[in-house]
Amino acid sequence: MRIRLSHLFLTLFLLAAALPLSGQGKMYTRKMRLADFPTRTTKIVLEGNSFLELALREEIAVHWRISPYEFCDMEEYAQIRNSSSYYFLTLAQEEGLAYLCLDKGGKPDEKDQLKKPFEVVRMPIASVDNPTGRELVFMGAFLDIIQRFTEEAMVSDKTAYTGLESANSIHLRGRTVYLDPNAADEAYLREEPGALLAISIAPEEPGPKTVCYKILISADTHELLSYERIRYKEPADAGFTDAEARRFSRRGATVIR
Repeated sequence: MRIRLSHLFLTLFLLAAALPLSGQGKMYTRKMRLADFPTRTTKIVLEGNSFLELALREEIAVHWRISPYEFCDMEEYAQIRNSSSYYFLTLAQEEGLAYLCLDKGGKPDEKDQLKKPFEVVRMPIASVDNPTGRELVFMGAFLDIIQRFTEEAMVSDKTAYTGLESANSIHLRGRTVYLDPNAADEAYLREEPGALLAISIAPEEPGPKTVCYKILISADTHELLSYERIRYKEPADAGFTDAEARRFSRRGATVIR
């Protein structure tokens, strides 16, 4: 029932967003607002020389392919963040987690919706206070996930509004899920065809608003195949459960613990 209601609300929202509103200017769907992305420069915002930023700078040069890009510091970012001529890739922190965020610049009070800012996608990558080092190894995969999502969102409003959860509808037939971190890392490094890495990203300590993420990433193509966001009440919440393993099996995967 919850899934049906979500689909109904999404459909109604898309229909409403596609219609012009009297006195408020024309409304555009997210897909339409992303249409200029390939021709705009994406500014990669770096604040210092943390390990995350060094890894990001290195992997951008290798993996970024869907738009022109330039690096910029926080001073330049502050000057141009209200310009709709740019997109921005930033490292952000919230409730103990680090994210890679792709946003369109613009002024919040702009009447022209095509010039208003909005968040394209937010990808969780690490615990702020308890990083494992895997986030450095997987940085290239995280960038590929962001780019794949953006490409799909430019042609599909369903993807654009559903977000990274749209990966949960993909069949896993013929894939192998590695739940053990060591086995997953080895599969990633050798780019094993059909291998899926089970990655959990959680803050160091639970809190009133903390969440954790459980994702599956393809070792060879860096495709996102599962994305789950849950409340993080205790450390055990970050582990992959038997129920989740069975869910992967029902989607066609072979699960290796």
